[in-house]
Amino acid sequence: MPIDILIARWLGIFWIIVGLSHLLHPAKWASLLLPLRDRDTGGFILAGMSLPIGLVIILGHNIWVWDIPVIVTVAGWMTSLKSVIYLLFPSAHTRVMSSSVRLELGIRLVGMPIMILGALVAYDAFCRR
Repeated sequence: MPIDILIARWLGIFWIIVGLSHLLHPAKWASLLLPLRDRDTGGFILAGMSLPIGLVIILGHNIWVWDIPVIVTVAGWMTSLKSVIYLLFPSAHTRVMSSSVRLELGIRLVGMPIMILGALVAYDAFCRR
């Protein structure tokens, strides 16, 4: 199986699960993320978790066609860019993370689009390619 299909399948399944988790447990996600917002080193921790994922996507799925696979490629580049910003400006994450109540709402609102994108990417990777 080509690496780009493997990455797309993994990301599709991952997004469906994470999106569902965001919808079902926004308070737990907020309690995980809020301590990182309050730490000056929170940006380093977030970047350390997400940069490897973004780089794997870029290196293995750098497909620029105007179709569903470009969603995976753009996600890889955006994840890597966000991680680099957090590494170069470690407190940048505090500007995009809101308070506890608003953070929970934001996490819940993000859950559905993540699940939809995951289903779309998974459909493409499992059924169309």
